[in-house]
Amino acid sequence: MKEQHRINEDGPFWYRCKQVEFTGETATWELSQTGRYALLEAYHKAPHRQLIAAFDDEKLRTFVRAWGPLRAKLDAWNGSDPIDSYRSERDRLAAIVKLLASVAEPERQREALLELVRLSERDSVFEIILEGLRLIFPIPGNYPLGFDPNIQSWLEGATQKDIQKATELLVCNLPMKSYGGTFTIVKDGRRSVVRASLGIAVLGEALDWMVWQDVFQNHPFQFCGECMKLIQPETRHEKKFCSPECAHRKTAREWQQRKRDNRRKSNGTQKTR
Repeated sequence: MKEQHRINEDGPFWYRCKQVEFTGETATWELSQTGRYALLEAYHKAPHRQLIAAFDDEKLRTFVRAWGPLRAKLDAWNGSDPIDSYRSERDRLAAIVKLLASVAEPERQREALLELVRLSERDSVFEIILEGLRLIFPIPGNYPLGFDPNIQSWLEGATQKDIQKATELLVCNLPMKSYGGTFTIVKDGRRSVVRASLGIAVLGEALDWMVWQDVFQNHPFQFCGECMKLIQPETRHEKKFCSPECAHRKTAREWQQRKRDNRRKSNGTQKTR
């Protein structure tokens, strides 16, 4: 049986919606077959910030119409989803951003952590990373499965030092959906700041990413016009040869070729006479 074609496998882009209706607790949408976004184009319009700011269903509807449904797989140009799935994604993203921002604002860390606890009641991913706190801190009880109410009680009474340690631990283990993306925390003087990095620790993957980055940054690959070795120019200006020797050989060979061509032309002219 032939596998059904997925619309979001058409290319490195996704389609926006032609129309969206929120009825009851259901979002019904139809994709535009011409309006679409690519990643870098979309980033500059900040849809992630728009979703976080969509605090009511009307703003969520506007978001979905502008950017398309939040589905991993699209098998048809129209469909419907529970509105609560969009609320959950908004709340997940907002909680992550609040936690990241709290690294530089320690007074907000406790509330950011408690927000994760509230979300963990319906999001198993947050539940799992919060359980990781038990490896570091003496939290009472033992809840290997399901929501752990002891973590909330511990956070409410923990010292600021432990809250900061817990914040930094969770930031470095956030459940991001990006491929290979990670966060780390470094010291900038007396302040802690978040840094984003790619989770690449294998040379082969790193080399592939560097090739992609060269194309993305418009750093062209240049090869010597004589020996075809890869040229690594010190500037962005185009360079035709890897060395003066190759440039000389190329020039000399072309000069000799022109001499031969002129000689043949001359001999051909004499024969016609």
